[in-house]
Amino acid sequence: MRRIILLVLICSRVAAQDTLSIPGMRVMADIRYGSADVKQSFDLYLPEKAAGRRLPLMIWIHGGGWRMGRKNEMEVAYLAARGWAIASVDYRFSRDSVFPAQVRDCNAAIRMIWKNAGKWGLDTGRFVLAGASAGGHLASLIAMSRNNRIQDFDAWPLADHPVSFRGVINFYGPADLYAFHGDETGYKVDSPTSSVSLLLGGPALKRPEWAKYASPTTYVDAGDPPVLILHGDRDPIVPLYLDELFYGVLRQAGVRSELVVLPGAGHGGPAFSDDSSRQKVISFLDSVSPNQSR
Repeated sequence: MRRIILLVLICSRVAAQDTLSIPGMRVMADIRYGSADVKQSFDLYLPEKAAGRRLPLMIWIHGGGWRMGRKNEMEVAYLAARGWAIASVDYRFSRDSVFPAQVRDCNAAIRMIWKNAGKWGLDTGRFVLAGASAGGHLASLIAMSRNNRIQDFDAWPLADHPVSFRGVINFYGPADLYAFHGDETGYKVDSPTSSVSLLLGGPALKRPEWAKYASPTTYVDAGDPPVLILHGDRDPIVPLYLDELFYGVLRQAGVRSELVVLPGAGHGGPAFSDDSSRQKVISFLDSVSPNQSR
């Protein structure tokens, strides 16, 4: 009996550590969207005082090289003070499940949110995707591939949840795995044990078609939602040129987009949540998802 009680206490503490304490928000923790892995869950943060209006939703996908990370690692918690609900999604890691398991998981979570939007007071016309690093890659891939209707990216029939997104925010995520090579930044991406290789089931140099298949740039078209990209010019893991390439592809396709290069910033860090970066995010959200109180 003591062991059972101790296990319950430990699990409760772990769950508590995986959620953030955001003033004015209540959290629905560890909502399960799948049964194959304990990581198939998300946390939903809702304003305590919504005044009966439908809420815009930020769907957040954490980073960690597709093989680690936690859903309490968020760059956008401050949006709660501006009336946004936030769903932070966890997903299966590449060390257990290779691509496209991660995209399928995120889409399954989004489907569940879409189906329950009325119950949770969410405005399905104001969904925005965002993520950092590997999460920025997944958020961009999900949004860019939606028009292409890639059934392998979804565990459910695509017609079952006609979700759309008002915008995408990519915090320093690699948007083109086909172009991600070398070790000039100090990250040996072509190694068989790199995060990219583990995601793809082998180095991109040996699986080029798979690298294209997993790249957001592959699916960009004029019907894609607006994109905001934030990237540091001293990033030692994901080179800036990858998001410069993404930005160029978006612009060529006619997709409204903005690339914000943060001087001296690395792979994450305080520069991505300072007043200047926050204002860039807020301005982007105000432009793609204006207040529609009901």
